[in-house]
Amino acid sequence: MKIAIGSDHAGFEYKSRIIEMLSTMGHEVRDFGTHSTEPVDYPVFIAPTAQAVASGECERGIVLGGSGNGEQIVANKIRGIRCALCWSVETARLARQHNDANVISIGGRTVPVELALEIVRTWLDTEFEGGRHVARLNGIAAVENSTGQNLPGAFPVSEKTMLIRPEFLNQRGTLFGGYMLAWADEMAFNIASLTFPKAVFVTRRVEAFDFTAPVLNGDIVRIYSRVERVGSSSCTVAVWCHNARTRATVFSTNAIMVHISPEGGKAPIPKGTT
Repeated sequence: MKIAIGSDHAGFEYKSRIIEMLSTMGHEVRDFGTHSTEPVDYPVFIAPTAQAVASGECERGIVLGGSGNGEQIVANKIRGIRCALCWSVETARLARQHNDANVISIGGRTVPVELALEIVRTWLDTEFEGGRHVARLNGIAAVENSTGQNLPGAFPVSEKTMLIRPEFLNQRGTLFGGYMLAWADEMAFNIASLTFPKAVFVTRRVEAFDFTAPVLNGDIVRIYSRVERVGSSSCTVAVWCHNARTRATVFSTNAIMVHISPEGGKAPIPKGTT
């Protein structure tokens, strides 16, 4: 998993310990600073960390400070970020199960370092429950959209769960890539159409797939999609897939969806469709 991390001077030492743990676990970490205990203003380092998650550059984010309060506030100013302030294992678990928190904030002066490490592990290992919580997340996105701004990560997430059966496998006994491509295209079309119900979309292109982990017969995968960026006549949809058994990211990609007029030409996406 690609994880963004940032801190101020008060969170610097915890950041170093967390990066060490994440690297040992096999995660790819992007460190946005700060890089010493010299006093700094935390928004300079926290905003880019959250923006990396909102843009899809990183899958999750961790922000750190003295109490974690200011860092959480900054992160949540970035559209599409759901940053939870965590001070216990239980708050970290619920942040994922109920809130699908894609960023967490931890205070280096409020929790011991070993507890901070356990908070991060719990948050990474816990899956979003979905169900009744989806409508609540959509409500959060609706509040963000009500500002009328057009920034990344503003829209709700669509989810599809698949049981991998023998007919989906290639000669090596792993999931055939063609099915992944078809599912990604389907999910991109569905979420674009749900987000902009007055528009008619066609796929212009699906960008390069980042295949991360193999999938075997009997595995359950969850495929997610969300509109990330909107242009005048097209939108970019992020699509990613997780293996429910291994909790690994199976693939991630972006699809460019173009709105087509009744005459068959490219046309501006109708306003007021969200």
